[in-house]
Amino acid sequence: MAHTLATGARKVLLRDAADARYLPTGYLVFLRRGTLLAVRFDAKRLEVQGSAVAVVDAVVQALTGSHTSNVTGAGQFAIAPTGTLAWIQGPITPYPDSALVTVDRQGRITVLPLPVRSYTPFVSCSSDGRQLAASIYGLTEVGLWLSDLDRGTLTLVNREGEARYVKWSPREGRLMFSWLKDGRESLAAQPADGTASPQVVLAGGFVPSSWTPDGQQLVGVQSGDIAITWVEGGKARAKPLFESPHRERWPELSPDGRWLVYGSDVSGRDEVYVRPFPGSGPAEQLSVDGGNTPAWRSDGREMYFISPLSPAGRRSMMVADVDATASHRIGRPRPLFEFDPAELFLLCSPVRCYDIAPNGQRFFGVQLRPGPPPPPVTHINLIQNWVEELKAKVPSGTR
Repeated sequence: MAHTLATGARKVLLRDAADARYLPTGYLVFLRRGTLLAVRFDAKRLEVQGSAVAVVDAVVQALTGSHTSNVTGAGQFAIAPTGTLAWIQGPITPYPDSALVTVDRQGRITVLPLPVRSYTPFVSCSSDGRQLAASIYGLTEVGLWLSDLDRGTLTLVNREGEARYVKWSPREGRLMFSWLKDGRESLAAQPADGTASPQVVLAGGFVPSSWTPDGQQLVGVQSGDIAITWVEGGKARAKPLFESPHRERWPELSPDGRWLVYGSDVSGRDEVYVRPFPGSGPAEQLSVDGGNTPAWRSDGREMYFISPLSPAGRRSMMVADVDATASHRIGRPRPLFEFDPAELFLLCSPVRCYDIAPNGQRFFGVQLRPGPPPPPVTHINLIQNWVEELKAKVPSGTR
């Protein structure tokens, strides 16, 4: 983009491009998936002239990462005022492979009979327990896929933009997810069978988390607060459910829609709390020694959350019995099973990424399949007088 500071006006210069550098000799040098390209550029008119030309292959570029904040597109190259080019050579690091798995109440992991792909940690199970919605990383998109657990098939639903934090709607034929498309964040809905493109129902960043039983309201996280949306006529409006100076995440509604469980650091560390929904009743702390990412069993008789990291580097899935009568008393939490968080993705933010089978007997998650580490960097490539070479490769008037 070219951004005019005086007016705020913006103009698209190049697509599928990142980490551009302007050279006073009249060029834009930029990266496109590990390839360094150059194009003539008129800085006064803010116009690209001619076609871009590839000038250096295999430049290390940050196109993948275990956290989205690391996927910056930044390249390991620099151009000195004297015209010297320096760069680190290397292939694009692929996203790591992972497998969709279930974990039983004893902590035994079973790999589902589905292809190994670069899954994001977020999965969502249909109410009948037969389908799992998941997103898969790619270099140019985060696609939305649907797996049939009975047949072991994986079907593409959408690969436009980046679809994350997917949630099944109580209206089973529909999926709701955060969608990044053309640089704009939104909350989008799409039929699970992929017969229609995603429909934006709410502009702006809203991370969906949990539905009311009637499918009319959706709680999630927006701008660091727990928020709620009303979905009517294909559009949604949102407002904070309650505002707080503390960090609150992982909102989950009870199956009867009467209680909200969530995590907050109001005590100085993450703990799990429950409060009436809707309304402004007092919050009751449920966890004892810290906790996060709570969830309910589909019948409301158990509540789960994940413990803090132990000295041994492990976490526990905790469970508490719930009296689902009017008193809604929740018992003291107890460990259900331990797991290695470096292997099994069950803890995410700002919403829950694991899901639970309707009968509460197994948990769905993502298991990392780490590949070999990238080779160490041993040298930096250097070309002196590179700008003179650039003039020969990208002559004026290239078309």
